[in-house]
Amino acid sequence: MRGKGSSDLLAGAVAALVTLLLVSLAYAQAWPLIVDVGENDHWLVAGFHDPEQGAIGSFRWTDGDSQIFLPRPTLRRSVLLTVRVIDPRATPTAPRDVIIRTDGAVLAQIRIDHGQLRDYELLVPVDTKLFQSIKVRLISDVTLEHEDGRELGVALKRIAIMPSGDGPLLPSPWLMLHAMLFGVLSYTAGRLAGAKQAVALLITGGFTLLLALLVGFKPLDTLPYIHRFTLLALVFCFGGGIIRFLLLPAPNQQQTTVLLPGRYLPIVLATCAWFALLFQYIMIWDGASGIGSPTWMRATGLSLAVGGLGLWGWRTWQDRNLSLVEQREQRARPLLIMLAVAAALQIAMSLEFAFSRQAPDFLILYRGARDWVAGGSFYDLEAVVTNHFGHVFKVPPFYGMFFVPLVYGVDEERSLLLHRIMNTLLIAATALAWLRMWRIPLFSFTAMGLLLILDFRPLFDTIAFGQIDIVLLFLLTLALWALREERDGLAGVLVALGTLFKIYPVILLAFFVLKQRWRALIGFGLGMLIFNGIAVTLVGWEEHRIYLFEVVPKIGGTTSWVENQTISGFMARLAAPPTAASIFRDPLLQMVGTVISGLFVLAALALTLRPASSQRTRFALQYGLFLLLMVLTVPAAWMHYQTLLLVPFATLLLHFRERQVPLGFALLLGISFALIAFGNQWSFYDRSVSGFISVLGVSYKLYGMLLLAGLLGFTIMEAGSREQEIESRK
Repeated sequence: MRGKGSSDLLAGAVAALVTLLLVSLAYAQAWPLIVDVGENDHWLVAGFHDPEQGAIGSFRWTDGDSQIFLPRPTLRRSVLLTVRVIDPRATPTAPRDVIIRTDGAVLAQIRIDHGQLRDYELLVPVDTKLFQSIKVRLISDVTLEHEDGRELGVALKRIAIMPSGDGPLLPSPWLMLHAMLFGVLSYTAGRLAGAKQAVALLITGGFTLLLALLVGFKPLDTLPYIHRFTLLALVFCFGGGIIRFLLLPAPNQQQTTVLLPGRYLPIVLATCAWFALLFQYIMIWDGASGIGSPTWMRATGLSLAVGGLGLWGWRTWQDRNLSLVEQREQRARPLLIMLAVAAALQIAMSLEFAFSRQAPDFLILYRGARDWVAGGSFYDLEAVVTNHFGHVFKVPPFYGMFFVPLVYGVDEERSLLLHRIMNTLLIAATALAWLRMWRIPLFSFTAMGLLLILDFRPLFDTIAFGQIDIVLLFLLTLALWALREERDGLAGVLVALGTLFKIYPVILLAFFVLKQRWRALIGFGLGMLIFNGIAVTLVGWEEHRIYLFEVVPKIGGTTSWVENQTISGFMARLAAPPTAASIFRDPLLQMVGTVISGLFVLAALALTLRPASSQRTRFALQYGLFLLLMVLTVPAAWMHYQTLLLVPFATLLLHFRERQVPLGFALLLGISFALIAFGNQWSFYDRSVSGFISVLGVSYKLYGMLLLAGLLGFTIMEAGSREQEIESRK
């Protein structure tokens, strides 16, 4: 063990040095650092007025004592600071004098002549401070503006820094420290996840390469937040260490892979989700504003932490005479119960929160039905053409038909309440159907594990917004049950019913074809004929004609809006801000997103071609893969659509219930669940764009879905190989 520890210390040192080397090389290519003031600079400035546009382009007025925070310059090198300013006052009485200070010391005093945009170059002395950034202050007299009473100093157009002299451009002490810490922590996280030393070093290399690319190509977006990469790696280490310590039985020296009992997987998923809350509050501690979680969630998380510590102490004392394996078995059950109680509280409080929210999506549907009752149409075609991602009725008439009775007899508020009650009951009905489908006792630890994953934010956003995704979850769960029972026609009818609420369940037709479930296809066709016949009878053909020929052709495309977590949505955010809730119109990036999504679809089709008995979890995993495609590969899918992903998560828990799971796989599944289950678009994002880091950060649920896709694919292939091996032995 001593030799193994020494080897890990050496490997950790190598990881730190490699990370430092790669980040240093990227850092050397990042210069000069140029801030075009007024263009996505809000995280770098303080004490300035809002950006303005003028003859010189974008700029900001100082308020007499304004500050810009720039990444700490290179080690032991003086820096050339260039300030581009102008005094654009309409009626100046005298030239404006500006004092420029860096880190508290006066650097220079310059006189700004009126109306002349000039660059002022100043030499900043050699600096070896450890601080994260260098603070540049612009101090001047101010003039009171008559229109809105602002105090205006001078207009800053650009500021830039560039190391002077010859020699290597070494990182600042701050960057060196965090580069090495990131390398060590990334390696440690890999080792805690059960990876061998070589694999852990490869993991470190991959993440380090990503970090280096960000530093080299997006330095102003990345360097101010370099310490958050370190903190994130620290959270991974802490979470992996806690899970390993609490749940991992004594290591078997004959095992080449660290294995975890599959019955512990619900604990891993729930624990990882709570660590997402921890990282959120680390961000708040670090200065992030406009984000957070309700008080009751923080209180529950703190209670879990204290309770978990108490459980560890109590079980350690009570079971001190047991073997290490028996001790950890004794911890697992009370820990599962504790997490289940916390999940039940979370679900109850989330429901209360959801019932109190506004529901613009529901009101769109209700008011569309009200317009139809008044003699108009469900559809506002002008709004559909202008921006169908806005608040506009664009669902099939069959869906709108269900709102018509409410319009006649119930007002908006009570209709919304009934809708929310229905969704809440359907969550319970879906859970009971799942237990019945797999013949799981209601009062069992397996059922308790299902309760843990029902603490799932997309569920409650669906209720809050008045959406239909829980109905789809219920219908598609029943469709899986029907397929398992060889009632294929019923499965097709259920999918047809779901398609008439939202069109994307139609992708399951490909699943029916690949599995040669021809009766399911017939059932789908029959269901569409019957349900549409009812809708045409009650609503009329004209609304169906409008939907088919004037709405459907115009509701394609994607958007960069933060809530769109599809592959195409991510590609759109590379060129448009995540605050733009409009149709994205870049043909090249649209094509790239479509191609990548198509590759995922092809991979899913290939995995589904593998034969699987409908009674086995492998069949349900293949089915769940298609539910994932519905929210990952379509052009646009909001976060609450991810409600459907409860099916693949629950299936994975069942699949591994009686198996041993590699610890790394378990932790990756936990990370995937945490990314999807925790929070929504505002949990880590304050509606402001902090450069490319914002684009990466707000797409966190996409990463959870990509992880889930990989884990599903791996499990389906591994299960197929095991079944073939068993068959060959017979």
